[in-house]
Amino acid sequence: MPLPTSVLLEREVYFEYDSDSGGIERIPTAIVVPPSPQDIKDAILAYLQTQIPDAHFENPPELSSLRILRPTHSIPWLCGDVTDALIASADKNLVALYAGPYRPGTNLKGAYLIYDTSSNSLSAIPQPPNDDGERLYVGLGAVVACLDLEEEGGAYLLGELTKVRGSKHSQAALSTWAPSTKQWALKVASFPPELCPPNHVFEADMCFSYRGASSVLCWVDLFKGMLVCDLRQALQPPDAQLEFRFVPLPKECPTHDRGVSCEEPLDAVMYRSIACVGDSIRLVTMDGYCERPADELRLTIWTLSPDLHDWSKGIEYPVSDIWASESHVSLGLPKILPSFPVLSMDGDDVVYLLFTDATMSVDRRLDYKGQHLLRVDMRHNKVSHHPQSGDQIWSQLFATDCSAYTSYRA
Repeated sequence: MPLPTSVLLEREVYFEYDSDSGGIERIPTAIVVPPSPQDIKDAILAYLQTQIPDAHFENPPELSSLRILRPTHSIPWLCGDVTDALIASADKNLVALYAGPYRPGTNLKGAYLIYDTSSNSLSAIPQPPNDDGERLYVGLGAVVACLDLEEEGGAYLLGELTKVRGSKHSQAALSTWAPSTKQWALKVASFPPELCPPNHVFEADMCFSYRGASSVLCWVDLFKGMLVCDLRQALQPPDAQLEFRFVPLPKECPTHDRGVSCEEPLDAVMYRSIACVGDSIRLVTMDGYCERPADELRLTIWTLSPDLHDWSKGIEYPVSDIWASESHVSLGLPKILPSFPVLSMDGDDVVYLLFTDATMSVDRRLDYKGQHLLRVDMRHNKVSHHPQSGDQIWSQLFATDCSAYTSYRA
């Protein structure tokens, strides 16, 4: 059976005991001296280096799975908080994950993991250095960029973007890691004028790398737009110039500054998503979500020009057409809004959404009846519903073509 060219994954990945590993439990010795922060980081990194990936890829809309297997049943004492990971970004054969509660700009325990599907391996990467003991940064996100599939061990760049806390001119700090140097390099540059005070609220919902007219690293605030930097600049020595550029959302898409008003809108990932699909960056929106009458909402796909300057509106698809589809009607499902749209990585104008059949009772109890993953082929007006039998999904799925590289070095 041929391998899927793309897959859908849940972003949260769990560590589980590998019962087939034959691992030997080690009884922890008494701790005489309290461990230093560096001792804890070293222990977590050593622990992560023993993990094994376990992936099972299926063709969408079936969900694929990714687990991380540990060789022993118990977790080392200093690593007790590292029980799961979260997918941060992916590029070709590489998937970058936050291991443990660590996120960019925090002092929380954890590190990075890079999952390479071409070798079915995991690599552990430490947090960027924090010499002063207190993070001076506000985290945005991390993006991985594959540089050379041919190189044994993988050539890639991991870029962690943060905002310098309290900086006078809104500075961005980009920490980069390459396996060839096995160390972090730091570059600081100014945010573009569009993101400087007073309009400086920018939070990254999604991160990815893009290779079009130029190769760039992208951090996306689905309420505002996209912050990009040139990959070639990111690869230069720390003292080389680094510039960031802002790409706003299409003018028709309402924008919002988070944290500046008492009434915050719904999380943008419930009705927007962006991805690098083929040779272009595409945005799918369902604007007006929970604000306008549901039967007025439309799925809309936008495509960004190769020079990253202009958006063009593509196909639109009424949400009411999902409810009127043969698949929806035959299942007797109610007219409830789907959520968390995700663009297909290999199907033009194909979007996946979650449909949760749940209503709130008079006494404010959630009456959950089931969940379906929808595949909507907007161009050919085809809708299919795929029931989910596992745990309920309450967050956006992650689409990636990493499965296409599983036999690259075979």
